[in-house]
Amino acid sequence: MADIRSKLNMLYSLEQLSSGENAFKKLHSLAKLIVTAVYLVCVASLGKYDLTRLTLFLAYPVLMMAMAQIPWKMILKRAAVAMPFCIFAGVSNLIFDRTVIAYAGKIAVTGGMLSFAMLLCRTLLCVSAILILVAVTPFSELMDQLRRLHVPELLVTLLEMVYRYIGVLVEEASGMVTAFRLRGNGAKWPGISEFGSFVGQLFLRSADRAERIYQAMQCRLYTLHDVQKKKPEWKLCDTFFLIAGAGTSVLFRWIDFTEILGGILL
Repeated sequence: MADIRSKLNMLYSLEQLSSGENAFKKLHSLAKLIVTAVYLVCVASLGKYDLTRLTLFLAYPVLMMAMAQIPWKMILKRAAVAMPFCIFAGVSNLIFDRTVIAYAGKIAVTGGMLSFAMLLCRTLLCVSAILILVAVTPFSELMDQLRRLHVPELLVTLLEMVYRYIGVLVEEASGMVTAFRLRGNGAKWPGISEFGSFVGQLFLRSADRAERIYQAMQCRLYTLHDVQKKKPEWKLCDTFFLIAGAGTSVLFRWIDFTEILGGILL
C-alpha cells in the first residue's frame, strides 16, 4: 500500500502549494475560475489538425508555473495520469485517417498522426491548467466560489466529500491489505477467489467509517446549507488578470498568429 499512499500524498501535496505564498494566491477565485474555463474552451475548440496554433497556448501554463513557483515535474507527473486514456482513444485516428498531409523528409505525416498528437497535447494542456488552478487556489475557496455561482449545493458537497474521503478510503484499504498479508501465507494481494469478499468488506468498513464521520460533523452543527462566508473583495489586479488571461486565450483562438509570423518571416 506504500505506492497507493504515495499517490495520495502526491494528490494532496498539490493542494498544499495553494497554502503557501505565491503571486496568484490573493487573486479572486472567480477570476481564476473564469480564466481557466476560457482557456479550456479555447484549447478544446481548436481543429484536430491545428497543432501549430496549439503551441501558442503553451504560454499560459509555462508562465503560471514560473510566476507561481510551481514545480513543473509535479504538474507533469499528475497530468501524465490522463495520457493512457487519450492514447487508447486516439489509436483509432492512426488506423482510419491515413490521408497524407505533409512530409517530414521521407516520412509521410498522415492526418491520423497529426490528430493523435493534437489529442495528446490538448489533453496535457487542459489537465495542466486544472492542476495549476488547484495549486494556486485552496480547494475550500473553489467550492465556496461554486456555491456563490449557484452550483447545486448537493453537487458541491459531493465533490468535497469525495475529495476529502479518498484518504479515509485508502487508510481502510491499507489496514485490510496489511491484515491479509499477515494471514495470507506470504501472499501480497488477494486472489480472484478472495477479491469479492475483500471488496465487500472494504465497502462495509468504508460505509461504517463514513457514518461515524457524518455523526461527528453533525455534532459540530454541519448542514448542507452551511454558514455563509464573507465574499472576498474584487480588486483591480483581479480585473487585469481576467483581461490578460482570458483575452490572450481568445486572441490565440480566433487569430492565427503562427500564420502571420510565418508570413512575416517568409
